Amino acid sequence: MEDDFAYIDYYEVLEISPNASPETIERMFRHHARRYHPDNQDTGDVQRFKEVVEAHNTLRDPVKRAQYDVEHHNRSTDHRKLVEEAIDSKGMDRDSVVQRTLMQLLYVKCRRNIDNRA
Repeated sequence: MEDDFAYIDYYEVLEISPNASPETIERMFRHHARRYHPDNQDTGDVQRFKEVVEAHNTLRDPVKRAQYDVEHHNRSTDHRKLVEEAIDSKGMDRDSVVQRTLMQLLYVKCRRNIDNRA
């Protein structure tokens, strides 16, 4: 799996659902391309325009879209798991126990170092 920072959610870029039809993809691409085109003095954004073009090129091609959808699904599943873990109170309780234990170990180590210096 590629680095999370390099991953771009093309559906979010075009502001469409993963179930969007090819017609919707084209319509939203044209909308965003006009909005972010570098020649647009009011809302032009070169980086955003490149993302829109990249999203369009991937999602309009059935083979590329199918490959992208596999990765998108996997990342969505990973994201859901992280969210579930974050809201799991048992996980927070376990983290507190681990943190308290580590702090106690560090305290004992520091106390032993002080006793050895005396």
